[in-house]
Amino acid sequence: MRVVFLGHVSKDVNITNGEEKIVPGGGVIYGGATVVGLGEEAEVYTKCAKEDVELFTSIVPKVKFHFLPSSTSTSIENLYPSSNPDDRVSRMISRADPFTVRDLVFINETGIIHINPLWYGEFPDELIEKARKKATFLAGDAQGFLRQVDEDGKMVYRDWRKKEEYLCFFDLFKVDSNEARIMTGSDEPKEATKKIVEMGVKMVLMTHKNGVCVYDGKDFYEAEFGEWKLEGRTGRGDTCTAAFLVAMHRFSLPQAVKFAAEVTTRKMQYPGPYRG
Repeated sequence: MRVVFLGHVSKDVNITNGEEKIVPGGGVIYGGATVVGLGEEAEVYTKCAKEDVELFTSIVPKVKFHFLPSSTSTSIENLYPSSNPDDRVSRMISRADPFTVRDLVFINETGIIHINPLWYGEFPDELIEKARKKATFLAGDAQGFLRQVDEDGKMVYRDWRKKEEYLCFFDLFKVDSNEARIMTGSDEPKEATKKIVEMGVKMVLMTHKNGVCVYDGKDFYEAEFGEWKLEGRTGRGDTCTAAFLVAMHRFSLPQAVKFAAEVTTRKMQYPGPYRG
């Protein structure tokens, strides 16, 4: 199987326990690494400055990259001020160019496409329907539709105004507990995921500090993460989603959720993407 990821790569500046590290990142990096680490094929359509291309290809050499032109690269500072992995403060340092209709021409019709942006506007809403036409299974990450950039570069989460117009195009929509609360007003996982499905998406995957849960409109499945390290927190949701996309084509849904939690736990033992 093959999974195609759409989204920016990022030069992440991660600050945990007072220690600063620069790590090549972005959801497409963590997701692509997970897919190839599980023995499947991954393609990434992304944008960054020409001089940064090698930085990203070197960290996950088995992922097939398609770099679309951009004058700058996206770079984000992620500060984890506490031991709670859901407590994260992000600041935009620089942004690559948003995707356009012309960029989608380069993507051949495929099976699984995962829209995995880092900030709202990176993948404009109107492109979702066009991506849907190229995919037999379309997944999306709430981060790229809720995380907005203020004038001072601070990244803040706000509800997606057009969610009920566009969620219907997704087969799977990934949220974390904070994003689910913003979209639904509920802190309770089962209630929140049900509300999101009622907005039109077929299936919701939610990550939270203790584990992962999936609701398919009928049944609710969940699995806990094992012990993890804070420095391995970045990429948690991207790893979990990619592992689930692979697993749901191998196993039953309950087994796929458990498998995704196990893979994510292994990844959270270290910084950077999943190593297989």
